[in-house]
Amino acid sequence: MQKIHNTMKVSTRFLTSNLAPVTLLFLFILVVISGCTSSGPKDSSAQNSRHPIAQELVQKKPNEISVMTFNVENLFDTTHDKDREDFTYLPLKEKSKVDVKNFCAQQKAHYRDECNNLNWDEDILKVKLNNIGTVIRYIDGGKGPDNILFAEVENISILNRLAKEQLKDLGYQTVVLIEGPDLRGIDPGFISKFPQVGEAKLHLIPYEDSNPEQLKWAKRSRGILEVTVKLPNQKKLTFLSAHFPSQSNPVAWRSQAIQFAKKLMTDYQKQGRAVIFGGDLNITADEEDAQGFFKTQMSEVGQVSHLVGCKACEGSHFYRGHWSFLDILVYSKNLPTAAKVELIPDSLQVVKVPVHMKRNGTPLRFDVEKREGVSDHFPLYSRLKILE
Repeated sequence: MQKIHNTMKVSTRFLTSNLAPVTLLFLFILVVISGCTSSGPKDSSAQNSRHPIAQELVQKKPNEISVMTFNVENLFDTTHDKDREDFTYLPLKEKSKVDVKNFCAQQKAHYRDECNNLNWDEDILKVKLNNIGTVIRYIDGGKGPDNILFAEVENISILNRLAKEQLKDLGYQTVVLIEGPDLRGIDPGFISKFPQVGEAKLHLIPYEDSNPEQLKWAKRSRGILEVTVKLPNQKKLTFLSAHFPSQSNPVAWRSQAIQFAKKLMTDYQKQGRAVIFGGDLNITADEEDAQGFFKTQMSEVGQVSHLVGCKACEGSHFYRGHWSFLDILVYSKNLPTAAKVELIPDSLQVVKVPVHMKRNGTPLRFDVEKREGVSDHFPLYSRLKILE
């Protein structure tokens, strides 16, 4: 390599000594222009992906309502809930207790260290809540979306706290979370500025597995939260908030969950009910290519968010160099007739806010030591036009 390098230097000296000054000036300008061009991204969409979303893209009009799904990643309070494995998310002063030590000792090395040493105290929790609040307040002119489907919330207490403290002046009157069978202690939640109609319910997915041990884990999975609200036009709209089994679990479980959600939406539409289903379904781009859960199944019962809009969006989750739409929204086909609202496809956006972004445009997870970040998922936002 040294010999080649020296040869290049000699060749350069030869060229420069035999070229006219005007020619050298032209070559210099050409090199400068070429350098400026090649240093940037190859296309404008790649460049824009590294910047926060413009607030005017997530701003509703008076005759519109907004809906967002948001996996807030491990939103735990600072106290232990009975029959829940929430020991990692406790203050250090609680981690000397026998039950905490015993649980942490059973974890794999990385998780064991976090379980023993993470200081999830009130000070840190406030930072986490404030950062979530910052993301929500970025939307709809500082007023936040009308309806938010949440994933990874520990209990109704911490969801109420978010609504009453960080979002206290935004008018969220409906706050719902029903504890499910997930022993880790994270559940789907829902908040809305619209009044709740009837009782909320949790649909447990009837998983099947030929392996009895596997089936035990499947039955620990989170259910689908159902909440119905009354819209400003006095029509009813049912929300189904979900968080399907992670990629560490068999694809068959997510397939069963998709079939259950699809049937639920089908049945409700037959009853004349308008439905929006969504959340973190944990279906990667590769899995979608292989299985067609969105394109060939959920599309039969409604409009799937990133298939009808969000055309410039890369995804809501970034893992090992690849984007996926783990987070989706599905809008029932009867929305215009049953609820007198219709989706505005161009309104669909992946919400990137400075407090929630790395410099490369990917999600910034919450970091206890650095006291920054929010979640490993970006929210997905949309608007619907009120027809009457």
